Amino acid sequence: RDLRGKRRPDAPLSPSQPHLRRPAAPTMATAVLPAPAPLTSSVGLLAMLEESETQIKVHALQKLERVVPDFWAEISESLPDIEALYEDEAFPQRRLAALVASKVYYYLGEYADALVFALGAETLFNVDEGSEYVDTLLAKAIDEYCKQHQQRYEAATGSQEEGGSSTAAEAPIDRRLIDLVDRMVESSLERRAYQMVMGLALEARRTDLIERIILLCDAKPGELEHDASTIKMLEYCFGLFSSAVVPRSFRATLIALLVTIYRGLPAPEYLGLARCLAQAGDAAGVAAILSQLIESESAEARLAAFQISFDLVDNCTQAFLKLVAERTKAKPP
Repeated sequence: RDLRGKRRPDAPLSPSQPHLRRPAAPTMATAVLPAPAPLTSSVGLLAMLEESETQIKVHALQKLERVVPDFWAEISESLPDIEALYEDEAFPQRRLAALVASKVYYYLGEYADALVFALGAETLFNVDEGSEYVDTLLAKAIDEYCKQHQQRYEAATGSQEEGGSSTAAEAPIDRRLIDLVDRMVESSLERRAYQMVMGLALEARRTDLIERIILLCDAKPGELEHDASTIKMLEYCFGLFSSAVVPRSFRATLIALLVTIYRGLPAPEYLGLARCLAQAGDAAGVAAILSQLIESESAEARLAAFQISFDLVDNCTQAFLKLVAERTKAKPP
C-alpha cells in the first residue's frame, strides 16, 4: 500500500479479497464455440444433389435423411433426382437414396411407394427404430407378406378361405419383403416377443415358424404365462387353434402340427396329446393312449387315464366316445 493507505495496482490480492480479482482472459481450452444456426431450409442441400461430385451427393443425402420430418414438402420437389440416384447402379449409396425417398413418400401419405423404397433401402431401414414411420411401414409390409403367403398356401392346398379369392398359381414374393419381415421376426424373437410373432405366423400360414416359437419357449421362456415353457405354449396354442380365430381350412394342419410336437417331447404329456387327437377326430389315437395308461402299473398313469376320460366326456360327442370305447383294448381290473 502507498502512504495514503491505498492498494497499489501491482500489489497482490489477499485471500479475503476474491471479489476484487479480475476475470481470467479466455484461453483456447475454455473458449466456447457458438452453436450452429438451426437449418431453416433444405434448398441448399437439394442443390448439392445436382453437383457432379459423388461425395457431395452422398453428403447431401446424409443431411437430408435427418431433416425429412421438417422439410419433406421441399424435398418432395426433388424426388425425381433422389429416385434417379437410387436407380443408378453405379451410385455407391443407392440404399440411402431409397431411404430418403421412402421417408418423403411416407410424409406425403403415399404408403405404398414408401414401402417400395423402404425395401430398396434394405438394412438401412431399421426395424428396431420404434418411430411412427417404421411402425407404419412394418405394419404394411406384414400385411402384404401375410397376404402373399396366404395365396401360396391356398395354391398349394387347393383351399379357399372365407372371403378370399382363389389363386390359380403360386404368387411370387419379393425377396426384399421376405428379408424385411425376417429381420423383424428375428428381432422380436430375440426380445422374446412371441405373441406378436405367433400372430404373424398364423396370418402367413407359416407352420415352420409356429413350431419354432413353441419349442423356443423351453430354451428362452418369455415373460407371459403361456410363454413360460413349451408345454404352456402348447396348451395356449390348442385353445387358440380350436377357436374361430383360425380359419377352418387351416385348423386341421395346426392340430396335426401340435400332435407332432407333443409326440416329440422328451417327457410324454398325455392329456394335451389326447385333446389334440380328439380335436382331429382320431378316435384310434385317443384309444391307444388310454390303453397304454390303463395297462400301466403306475397309479399316476391310471389317474392320467381318468383325467383324459373326464375331459373327453366334457368336450366330445357321444358318437366319438363310443368309437374310443370300442377301440380301447385294455379293460380296467
